[in-house]
Amino acid sequence: MKALTDTLTDRVDAFLKESFSVERRDGGDEAEIAICEAIEVIIRRRRNRRLVHSRLPADIIHHVFSLALDLDRIHEPDLPLEVLEDHRKQLFRMRCVSATWNEFLVSGPRYWRAVNLRTPPDILKTNLQRAEKAPLCIYTIAPKERRRRTPGTALPSLDELPLLAFMGQVRTIRSNDGEFLPLWKELRQGRMPTLETLDLTAYVDWSDFRHEPVAEWLWDTLPVVRHVVAKGWQPLASVAWLGNLRSLELCRPTMLDMNMLRILGQCSNLSSLRAEVDGTGWNEEEPADSFPNISLPNLSKLELDFDVLQDIRHFVRRLDIPQSAQGSLGIVFPPQSEEAVEDLPHFVFPEGAGSKPPTNPVLHILSAADRVTYTAGTRSIQFEVPELTEEPWDLLENMLVVLQNRLNNPPLTVQIDSPEENQVKTLRRLANLNVQRIEARCINSLLDQIFAAIGSRHENLPSGTVADGHNWPFESLRELILERTDISLSQIARLVGIRHRYLRTNSKEWLKRITLVDCNLRGLSLPKTTQQLADIGVTLVAERCRHSSTGQN
Repeated sequence: MKALTDTLTDRVDAFLKESFSVERRDGGDEAEIAICEAIEVIIRRRRNRRLVHSRLPADIIHHVFSLALDLDRIHEPDLPLEVLEDHRKQLFRMRCVSATWNEFLVSGPRYWRAVNLRTPPDILKTNLQRAEKAPLCIYTIAPKERRRRTPGTALPSLDELPLLAFMGQVRTIRSNDGEFLPLWKELRQGRMPTLETLDLTAYVDWSDFRHEPVAEWLWDTLPVVRHVVAKGWQPLASVAWLGNLRSLELCRPTMLDMNMLRILGQCSNLSSLRAEVDGTGWNEEEPADSFPNISLPNLSKLELDFDVLQDIRHFVRRLDIPQSAQGSLGIVFPPQSEEAVEDLPHFVFPEGAGSKPPTNPVLHILSAADRVTYTAGTRSIQFEVPELTEEPWDLLENMLVVLQNRLNNPPLTVQIDSPEENQVKTLRRLANLNVQRIEARCINSLLDQIFAAIGSRHENLPSGTVADGHNWPFESLRELILERTDISLSQIARLVGIRHRYLRTNSKEWLKRITLVDCNLRGLSLPKTTQQLADIGVTLVAERCRHSSTGQN
């Protein structure tokens, strides 16, 4: 190896000496440095061509680049804007791997389909030219405050950007950048015959956004549009392309008014609808029969979010969608009156549905916020837990009773995860419903309170057998599941034992099965507790549990 190195050194020295003697006459030392740099580039390129990643078949390299750059997702409507920007950064990083990779990427139109209009015009023009005839995704992202444009400096107009010549191949437009709203309006100068996704979520404080002429510049330029996301604006209900939409998302601030109802009435081919509503825009004296019906026979996913329960009036009952469609309805604030409560069952199981009502609904008490979710079949309703005063709580209980009655009062499962005290108080308010199953997870610090809520009307679980006259909660409960909790087995025996005399005297049944999953056990041994409960008709099952005294699973 040393001999080879010495030979190569002699040859390189001779070559450099000859090159320097030719160029030194005119350029001196700078010429020598330029020669060394040029030779270095040539040698590096020759070396890179011999590396494994430079000798891969073209189809494999295309596949690698497609995965790294999310090429298959660029035009997906639900792709986050941040991922599009990551595409640009990742493209730059991959170009730096080697000269071969750079040449490969520069020459491939598929890699230049995502175009950020905040790119300087000269670079933007180069990128568009590299894309050739590939379908384009045009986007802008609002910069952080410290990087915002200096006041008084204007954004380039559409005429100043090299974009008009490429309008015929724009498939996606996405922006959360309010500064570019004037530019998007200028797009009416060019038609967009291939545009499929329009996502404009940069809300500007328009004086009356329901009639803002934003919709006018969308009038006839979207013949094949399929996906629209709008924040703070609505298209006109008369535009023909509404019938082509497959997904529609209306983000706050959005008013539920006659125009929105008419818009939805035209979207007969929708498969996905999301609407966030923070108020209604009609006269409360409006005759009920003046509101149009909304038939969405192809809908498979529905997400509705309303500020208050009263706003669902004139809407939910006029919404005709397949019962198989996944639907969620969120109510931000607690109910304040009985008004519109009767509309909730229609959302879960419409009248005249022609099928059996869903069975085994689930009520999930959320730990991250004071909210509960009622799910039955393909539909769910989420609402705020009111402050702990009687009247709002009575309204919440009434809502649940109305929902249960609509479904013929099926067995209800209650789920509670990592609760705090408010969630335990919520559990207490469910004591009179037909709750047959409770699933509690990670309840270590509140185990005593949970057991007291299930087994007693009082804040604390009594120490002995309670008199027959006690007003027992959760009389319909048949199964209790505890997961990932530290628990003393004597607590379980006590929970069941205090009610045993009452059950035996009145020939009633209560808990039939208790399941412990991934729990740390202490106190009584598992076999002894299992036998005690079996003697009074309760089955105890432990899965992947560990007892502190024996260390056995």
